[in-house]
Amino acid sequence: MVLTLKTPYREGTTHIVMSPLEFIHRLAALVPRPRLHLIRFHGVLAPNAKLRPDIIPNLPANANTPSADHAEVLLPRRLPP
Repeated sequence: MVLTLKTPYREGTTHIVMSPLEFIHRLAALVPRPRLHLIRFHGVLAPNAKLRPDIIPNLPANANTPSADHAEVLLPRRLPP
């Protein structure tokens, strides 16, 4: 497999030749681990910041209860195979 680089490396390399298995190994190394937080908040947006409640709006009291509109929606039946 030949990978053409968008911009050449400093030493002038314009193409990378690798086997399909080597390509998968390199690609898999770029995938983050499961349940790894990729965004970290600092300053006022940090989870334990003292000023965070003043900036982040509070959710309404009934935010966790399902609305009446969605409670009565019926899903279509699946036909037997």
